[in-house]
Amino acid sequence: MKILLITDNTWVKESLGKYLDFDHELVHEKELSIPDSYFDYIFVDMQVQNNGGPSIIRELKRNESTKNSFFVLLADRKDDEIQAKRVESNGFLVKPITKSKLNNLFNLN
Repeated sequence: MKILLITDNTWVKESLGKYLDFDHELVHEKELSIPDSYFDYIFVDMQVQNNGGPSIIRELKRNESTKNSFFVLLADRKDDEIQAKRVESNGFLVKPITKSKLNNLFNLN
């Protein structure tokens, strides 16, 4: 499984990475860059540098290579779920990331 994580927070990258097994390839970007290959999952932090996570998801959904990926918004609080719904994110996780939250998310797909 190929996963893209867009965050400028090291601890978010580390917490996601420690719960993934060897069947997952994790690619980390610290800012929005449009990938030229397909990712099964794209995790986007709620705020990445000067960009909001929902606007990053909106941009990636317009891109041919990423529009069919499973998008997950990583939020700081439960109330941000409405932002995920507005951009039609496939998933939503409140940080910190835990193994049980990831397992629940992967079982949805």
